[in-house]
Amino acid sequence: MKGKYILFFLLILIPLVDAGSVGISPAYFNEHFEPGLKKTFIFTTFNSNPEEGIGIILEGELKEYAVLSENYIQGSGQFELTLTLPEKIEKPGTSTLFIKVFESKNLSKEEMVGIGGVAAIKAPINILVPFPGKYIESTFTINNVNEGEDTSYELEIKNLGTENITIQTLIEVFKNNEPGKIILTENFEETPLQSTHILNIVNSLNTSQLEPGNYYATATIDYGKKVILNDTFRIGKFLVDIVDYNYQFERGRINQFDIEIENKWNTQINQIFATVTITDEGKVVADFKTVSVGTSAWERKNITGFFDATGLESKRHLANIKLFYENTSSNKLVAIYIRDPPAKNIYDSYIIIGASVVAAIMLAGLIFLIIKIIKLKRLVRKNGKKTSK
Repeated sequence: MKGKYILFFLLILIPLVDAGSVGISPAYFNEHFEPGLKKTFIFTTFNSNPEEGIGIILEGELKEYAVLSENYIQGSGQFELTLTLPEKIEKPGTSTLFIKVFESKNLSKEEMVGIGGVAAIKAPINILVPFPGKYIESTFTINNVNEGEDTSYELEIKNLGTENITIQTLIEVFKNNEPGKIILTENFEETPLQSTHILNIVNSLNTSQLEPGNYYATATIDYGKKVILNDTFRIGKFLVDIVDYNYQFERGRINQFDIEIENKWNTQINQIFATVTITDEGKVVADFKTVSVGTSAWERKNITGFFDATGLESKRHLANIKLFYENTSSNKLVAIYIRDPPAKNIYDSYIIIGASVVAAIMLAGLIFLIIKIIKLKRLVRKNGKKTSK
């Protein structure tokens, strides 16, 4: 049985190991369509095992327009691909040619067609075919910051239409819980953008005076049509907050006490731990310290400690949870409840005893039956011998 499990894991792991044994660089090319464009692309391919060969084939809707300089390379090396585009591609958008490299023996071009190989990887050449008229595609991202800092954003606008355009851009910032209330705005002058060209705007936004919290921003792009993009960002406060905790425990045993914390800062905070002091009518009845953990920006994580409730009464107690981190502390006073252990159900004992008795009777009956069968077989053999005499 053990051998079967080993074989099972090997069958899973072997493909994962092989999948990383061939590679190709660059990972992709992006080109804008031009009628009759002829261009040569240079790729480097490699195999982690220099004794193995690499097969190269073409896939995709544009493969009939491409020619490879090599179909097979031993170990590693460079090859060229020459692409000659037609005068027209009917479908606007992205047309793709895939260069597929894979582990292979030294096979002929005909033998390699359709072969996937043990390990394979594809590098695309994307040909962006303009849309008729005016058409853009855009992305907008804005970054989290800490209190007192300016945020930064990036707006990318691609003119994928056949016409030149003029764009007007507006950035607006809103508070998440106050929809419609604009806090910040930034206008840009009209900017011309030729067909197949890209405008990339990377800029900062003055958020140093905004309070910590959650915000969202919109980018409105007007080029005769309006496109509105949006993204959210947070302004961090140097605080590790207690967001949840265990509050029910059992008397007479050592209990695990979990505290869920959240880093509200846009930077990692290390060496976070808590002390917990449990009181009953103002008198300290237990205290303990949790493990120490680190948190990345905005991360939620559990920290754990243990306290002995052996001598405590089953009632409501107060717990003061105090967090320590980077020469700072914060605390929360909470109620916890210590309960009696669950009572043993007498019926459960009866059920267990009854089941044990039934099992014993069944086992005894089975043994008795086996003995009877053995005796019967012996008797049959004995009578058989007498008859033969």
